[in-house]
Amino acid sequence: MKRLLIVDDEPYTVDGLYEMLSNVEDLELDLYSDYAAEDAMLRLSRSKMDIVLSDIRMPGMDGLELQQWIRSRWPRCKVIFLTGIGDISYLQQALRAGGIDYILKTEGDEAIVRAIRTAIAALDEEARNDQFMLRAKEQVRQELLLLRREWFAGLTDFAGTPLDFAEARFRELELSVSSANRVLLVLGRVDRWPEMTTSSNKTLLLYAIQNIAEEYLEQTRFQSIVLNDSQFVWLIQPGSSEEGPELARTWEETLTFATGTLDSIQATTKALLRLPLSLVTTGDSSDWDEIPSTYNTVKKNMILGLGTGTEMLILKCESEEQLEYPHSLSVRRLAELEAALETGNKDEFNEKLDAVFSMLPHQYGLYAQTYYSVAVLLLGYLMKASGGMSDNETMMAKLMNLGHHVPKESALQALKDAAEGLFSGRMTTLDERTNRIIHRLNQHIREHLDGDLSLDRLSELVHLNSSYLSTMYKQYTGRNLSDYISFLRVEKAKEMLADSSCKIHEISLQVGFGTAGYFTRFFKKFTGLTPKEYRNSHLE
Repeated sequence: MKRLLIVDDEPYTVDGLYEMLSNVEDLELDLYSDYAAEDAMLRLSRSKMDIVLSDIRMPGMDGLELQQWIRSRWPRCKVIFLTGIGDISYLQQALRAGGIDYILKTEGDEAIVRAIRTAIAALDEEARNDQFMLRAKEQVRQELLLLRREWFAGLTDFAGTPLDFAEARFRELELSVSSANRVLLVLGRVDRWPEMTTSSNKTLLLYAIQNIAEEYLEQTRFQSIVLNDSQFVWLIQPGSSEEGPELARTWEETLTFATGTLDSIQATTKALLRLPLSLVTTGDSSDWDEIPSTYNTVKKNMILGLGTGTEMLILKCESEEQLEYPHSLSVRRLAELEAALETGNKDEFNEKLDAVFSMLPHQYGLYAQTYYSVAVLLLGYLMKASGGMSDNETMMAKLMNLGHHVPKESALQALKDAAEGLFSGRMTTLDERTNRIIHRLNQHIREHLDGDLSLDRLSELVHLNSSYLSTMYKQYTGRNLSDYISFLRVEKAKEMLADSSCKIHEISLQVGFGTAGYFTRFFKKFTGLTPKEYRNSHLE
């Protein structure tokens, strides 16, 4: 729905245009009106308009001056000039200034509607072009991030696939590191997110952490790869002499510099972003074909942890032999389960969980580790959902007791039941919040039928974007917001018409219509009768 503002110093003209445009059924317009350019400027200072239909000659600020002011603030806004003076110099000046059309008032309503359709078509075309470019850029960026994540997952998933260390592949992924040199691997994790942190905000904060690391490690070759919404990997190599003599370091110097800088990165992240960070590395560089075992080592050290298990800084890991901790659930599969939880996709979560358990060998250690990996993931979300309270204490205790679930199918069902609670709670919370907004909106409309019920005003009331409010209302209630307002106004008018003491022009004002003529046309459109005919039939 496009937003159109009518500006003219003649109230009769403004009101007539408002009524006329309101009755053009296939024009989806949210209409506004002002009787002076100064009033229009005040409105445009608060809200964006898509189209402005303005008289050229007005006292004080004329239409051309208003158009220049609009272009400086809302360059995409289409201005249509309306005047009763056929002045060719004004026509040329208006078109040079960027007006989309110039109409004489004597040309009639058809010319005005035609100009508005042209403006809408131009806006739609611009929106399509903008969306195409934005989508293309964002798609390239997202695909590159996804390709990097999948490439790294392929290196570390023990799936038996050939490892891809070709330099051409590194260039294709635009990696900052080289396949011709060894690499230091650092695994990082955000230990705890602030409450109510959204998925998109997590992504932004992860890139903020990356920026902090890049600034501290600018004398190295540095590449960050985000694994999921809490974990990431940093790949570090010495800076080459080609990038400047000050960046040329030996591996020994690079390891000392990088590992010695990790605590500064951790402290800065805590100070600036208020995020507790854990960082784990083996303390030595690895050949690329050693990356799978190196990553497995740092991941296991991260899982087992030290001290409180948060804000860890492990610069030299215990080896896999020392850990004796078997590998079962890959980072990729655990990330897929977490992604399904984040997006509320119940079917996808259950499908991927079934796949994980179906591939487990008949070995209790691997089975137990897999179960507890998923259980810990669910536990974190259950704690978040209950605000850290013990509402689900009994269920949580059962969830963390594998011996309580025999046989294996029972354990799998316990995980699914815990996830079901999360999915149901997520939908209940969303429904409750939406219902509160809809209820508040409907109550305001019922109590202010004679007031400003424009989409702009209603969106301010509930602190939502107007386009999103319109879409959400339709999705939740099954009807357009404007249709609901019209329905209430007509019903209120019927009620008042049944009382013969109320005059029709008084009723028109009390149900939000500026003129009795507009009210009559609107009422007849909905009921098939004029207000007078309805009153007579009711009395009879």
